[in-house]
Amino acid sequence: MALGQFFDPLTLLRVAPLVTSTASLVVAGDSHLFLSSFISLAPQQRQQVNQLAPRYFEAFFWRGLPVIFVSYGLSIALGAANAYSLRPSHPWAWYAGGSVLALAHFAFVPKIAVKVRDAIDPNYDEGAKTYQGWLDVHYVRMALADIPAWTCFLIATLKSLKSI
Repeated sequence: MALGQFFDPLTLLRVAPLVTSTASLVVAGDSHLFLSSFISLAPQQRQQVNQLAPRYFEAFFWRGLPVIFVSYGLSIALGAANAYSLRPSHPWAWYAGGSVLALAHFAFVPKIAVKVRDAIDPNYDEGAKTYQGWLDVHYVRMALADIPAWTCFLIATLKSLKSI
């Protein structure tokens, strides 16, 4: 029995960047949810936040980093593989654009690195302000790189599946 009767590897290749890009957006949404909660606590709880938050953020950051590298790495690689295999048909540019935008996520590393350093420094007494600074860069990165990458992969997937 041929594998293609039950499972089409080409369809999986076409859909995979959208799936991995969606996973990246889920992680970004979770980051917002979990870190913005510290900011919304009442001012009388600020001292507790300033004591707990650096250790929480450090654990959160280091545990999430492999997920970021895997999800964005796969999005970039699978988008590039699709772009290469589809040239010169129309969807190739959408896959290529999605890959470039997913790669652009990492262009924010220098700006984020400073925020991460401040957020995990237990002597840094700016607690909620630090997390808001990290979230501000996070929102810009999502708006300029993550959401546009996902949109490109969605359009590419729809266009390429239409032709299969």
